Amino acid sequence: MLQTLAWTGSSLRLLDQTKLPTQTVLCRYTDEKQMHDAIKRLVVRGAPAIGVAAAFGVYLACAMRR
Repeated sequence: MLQTLAWTGSSLRLLDQTKLPTQTVLCRYTDEKQMHDAIKRLVVRGAPAIGVAAAFGVYLACAMRR
């Protein structure tokens, strides 16, 4: 089973759900702007997954400002 999202240590890897079921595409996001765009385009779907992705977006924003 594929993970919808996974933290790699410096980025968030998301399964691009807009490509399913014909393609399996994993995208890497490293900042909050990319994460915002991914949520807006519904790359990640479902309330729990969107919430987790948004939380990682906040983390990435904070980590970049250090």
